[in-house]
Amino acid sequence: MTQGEMKMEYDIISQPFKLRKKDGTLISGRVFRPDDDSSNFPAVIFSHGFGSNYRELMHHGSGFANNGIICIFFDFCGGGLDSESDKDMQDMTLETEADDLIHVINHTILMPYVDTKSLYLIGESMGGLVSAMVARRLRSMIKGLILWYPAFVIVDDAKKRLKQGITEVMGVKISKEFDPVALSLDINDIQSGYLKPVLIIHGDKDKIVPIKYSEMAKNTYPDAKLITVLDAGHGFDGDDSDMARNESIAFILRNEG
Repeated sequence: MTQGEMKMEYDIISQPFKLRKKDGTLISGRVFRPDDDSSNFPAVIFSHGFGSNYRELMHHGSGFANNGIICIFFDFCGGGLDSESDKDMQDMTLETEADDLIHVINHTILMPYVDTKSLYLIGESMGGLVSAMVARRLRSMIKGLILWYPAFVIVDDAKKRLKQGITEVMGVKISKEFDPVALSLDINDIQSGYLKPVLIIHGDKDKIVPIKYSEMAKNTYPDAKLITVLDAGHGFDGDDSDMARNESIAFILRNEG
């Protein structure tokens, strides 16, 4: 499906939100939704990568909402240097991010315009791995999973860092718990245990997360499609970014039947 083939049917409402967890920690985000309170719509929750924030991704929100898909962005607590959510990066592990995402899901299902039977997760890089973890755990709730250059490499990277005594990732100091938590993951179970449709989009020139990890994931997930983006590295720009969004929208619309 190309941009020209998509039906732009809805005006859009964009609203910030703040979610406070039981421990008082604040999660900040933004919702893009169709301006139609008479219907319930499928919803996709977008998780950003290591060190990033949702503002780097929210330009995709209008495309989803135009096509009748609510798109929810948020900052992981301690997930990036410019996070609008609480805590800093030395407080963060994959498990704290999984917990944040679950809280956002629980917040999402209370929104009156959300079809709670049509919840999707989408994540880039480490946010993709976290989305995969949560999809496996909440597999009865999550109707489909979209992964952009997902960081399934993290377990192998954690082994190397611990062996070499490295305490930083891309120049950012990580917590003492980050790598041990990563090593506790069972990637095969995360992938093989999620039975619903999965779309993976990955660049063949990615040097941070080699595409071989997505090729292995495609063969492990029971129902997965891998789109290889020629000459793309880690992260999508320009036409590659548009393509990834459009393919993700098309995946959801097909899954909705």
